[in-house]
Amino acid sequence: MNKIAAIVASLALVGQAPPAVAQAGNAQHVQSLANIYALTDYALGANEGCDLFTLGAYRALAQLRLTVKSDLRRALKPEQLAKIASFDKGKSEWRGCLARAARPDPWKLIDSAKLVADALIAAPSKVSGEPKDCQVDGEYAALSKIEWSYPANAVLRHYVDAPRKAEFEALSKDFAAMIDAECKRTKYSALMQAGYESLLHSEDLLLMFQKGPGPKRVLTSAGTRVALRPLSLELGVWRSRRGGFTGSRLSAGLNVYRILDRADKDVVFFHLSRPGTFDPRGMMYITRTGRWVARMKSNIDELELRLSDGSRLPFTKQNGSGNTAVGAAEFTLPAVHQARLGRAADDHTATLAYRVRGKEWTEFLDIGRDPGVQKQKIGDIRASLAWANAPMPAKEDRQ
Repeated sequence: MNKIAAIVASLALVGQAPPAVAQAGNAQHVQSLANIYALTDYALGANEGCDLFTLGAYRALAQLRLTVKSDLRRALKPEQLAKIASFDKGKSEWRGCLARAARPDPWKLIDSAKLVADALIAAPSKVSGEPKDCQVDGEYAALSKIEWSYPANAVLRHYVDAPRKAEFEALSKDFAAMIDAECKRTKYSALMQAGYESLLHSEDLLLMFQKGPGPKRVLTSAGTRVALRPLSLELGVWRSRRGGFTGSRLSAGLNVYRILDRADKDVVFFHLSRPGTFDPRGMMYITRTGRWVARMKSNIDELELRLSDGSRLPFTKQNGSGNTAVGAAEFTLPAVHQARLGRAADDHTATLAYRVRGKEWTEFLDIGRDPGVQKQKIGDIRASLAWANAPMPAKEDRQ
């Protein structure tokens, strides 16, 4: 980390200089780590209110912040680390997107953060060993050096004639050395995750743009798995996900996406399931404006949303075919119930229940082993919609 910290210490940190940490053992090194942490934390805070980073860069900043914070915790006291944190500052300054001409200093921070993120995405293609022998998180197979070249080339094109090309190359080279060290030590590197998810994102979008029948072209072995069900076929062109790439895999909690199309598209969804083989299953989608639409892979008769204050809000069935084992149905929440949901307190929770042929109501369960009733907090849904609806910078401000 010494080399990478020294390079990032020279990046523009306008108005974000962290407090002095000279009392730490290796003051210069710790100060450099503090600079990295301040930069990544600020950029992630800014990204809350402005759609600044696509999935790969977003994940790169999050992983680097986590790695550096772990190192800083061994060198600093909690109160010192708290003084360095810059997430709230970034979030406050970027409530909506800033104009580059009017606010050049915050934009310098974002440009530096993008440089660091791109360098981390490109790094796996520069490792000295065979990256296929080193694992990243996810269900897909490890990638060869040739496969790693795809996410690297996607960011490299931005630096061919760029003034900061030398910084980008130095950063990616030193990140590669860090990955080499991780892989040699544990056969696993969390620092490769950003490039990996950048590739999955690209593969997903590539599959969406291929029209017509027949086999679809993919770039890598990971793309072959994504091809089974590209998420972009349901959501359209998406830029980022709150959290890591999951594709269409069954996952607990809210799945929150930033979609390029600014119409009233689906931007949040969560899975509806029961553990039995023939029990109903499907997805609950929430659109930009907060409309709730359930698309079931089972033909259930009734669906209702239940709030923790005792309110029961029935959905309207739009269509249905087949049965609960093999079928389909779609439900929407009527406007009057949508308004009631809008008045619910942030700390209230919502559960979903269904009924077939007038039998007892049954609640959908969470994902995982021995799951309980699935509950979604109203405040979490509102925060997710706010994140999904963050504006993008003006065209003239993007680089």
